[in-house]
Amino acid sequence: MKALKRIAGIAMAMTMACSTFTTLSAAAYSEEALSTAYVTASEATADSKNLLDDVVASSGYKTKYTTRYAYKKLTSSEKKLYQRIYNAAMNLNPTVSIPSGLTENQIFKVYTLVFHQEPQLFWLGTTYNVGYEGKYIYVNYHGMGLSDIEDLQKDINKTVKSLITKAKKQTTTYSKLKIFYDYIILNNEFVQDNSGLNSTVYNAFKKGEPLQCAGYAKAIQYLCDISGIKSMVVQGTNEKGDSHAWNIVYCANGYYHLDATWGDPINDFDEKYIQYEHFLVPDKWIKNYTHFNINEVARANGDTVKLFTPPSCTKTTYNYFVKNKKNYSSASAAYSALKSQMKTAVKNGTSVVEVRVTSKNLYTSLTGNTYAAKLSKYAKSLSKDVEKIKVHKTSTKGSYIVHYDIVYKD
Repeated sequence: MKALKRIAGIAMAMTMACSTFTTLSAAAYSEEALSTAYVTASEATADSKNLLDDVVASSGYKTKYTTRYAYKKLTSSEKKLYQRIYNAAMNLNPTVSIPSGLTENQIFKVYTLVFHQEPQLFWLGTTYNVGYEGKYIYVNYHGMGLSDIEDLQKDINKTVKSLITKAKKQTTTYSKLKIFYDYIILNNEFVQDNSGLNSTVYNAFKKGEPLQCAGYAKAIQYLCDISGIKSMVVQGTNEKGDSHAWNIVYCANGYYHLDATWGDPINDFDEKYIQYEHFLVPDKWIKNYTHFNINEVARANGDTVKLFTPPSCTKTTYNYFVKNKKNYSSASAAYSALKSQMKTAVKNGTSVVEVRVTSKNLYTSLTGNTYAAKLSKYAKSLSKDVEKIKVHKTSTKGSYIVHYDIVYKD
């Protein structure tokens, strides 16, 4: 389903689940209660056998948290907390001891990273509390027990195994990523609300369930993990502080941004339309309303926490428009391509024509009144069923996607 509540091309207040993380002084948790609930998670090692290992692995998921790009950027004490939170989640332990010396901002950072970089932990709650004189954090698991997680994992496996089977038939990382991207977009409906499982891979792979941007990003991460594709979830904010999540992935020759949420546009004509404006793009093409201040997350107390510095994305070879030869450096060539696409679209009864151009001046010209009038006249000459065309303005500085929608008569 399309994201019927979202208007593509305008700023979206996509508030991430991480904004709900809390660091409360939980006096209600006594030392005795915490010590009783806290079992062995803090002493567990990366190689320890966990309660949920086999459940998670049932979909083919075998990625170890120690391989994460973000994990490798942490200090030794932060890594220890990351490990403890991960092992607690894998054993459904409600408490985790905090290594000495960590600040509240560091605790927030590590929990945020575990929540976003470990998509397999779909039962891990969005909130935590700091309890008993800052010695423990208390976490929740959406009220789930082992049998609940096993049942939900079976639902996830049905979809994931089918997608992985399709991906294995592909010979390139690009093709695999496109299968993942297309599926997530065509089978989910965006919601701003991050309650329940909206920010998890469960909703992403259970058709018809609402999905928040973190859920889109985690789904891509989950599939990349199983397929052996380097991937990470990153976050950004707009000028109002509203946050958003997407992925950075490694494709053949370098890292690229991939944003499935922004690939799921609202339109009035085609539920199968996919927007590729954010499919494998470099840093300079991703800048827009919610892709600023990357991995700088604002806490409720006003502090800004830097999660980690992601790798630079400088390549363009595998960008959708470049790879598919829809990238033009002259107005005449782009105009000819738009006319050719328009002819095919009208013949097939579809509505979208789009190319990428290499400069702001070309973009401004080809979306201006002169070219719009020429393309409108051409579209109407192709069929009496064409009512008009509309310019679909890009929301991303640097992407320069010239996009026209063909509107047909009722």
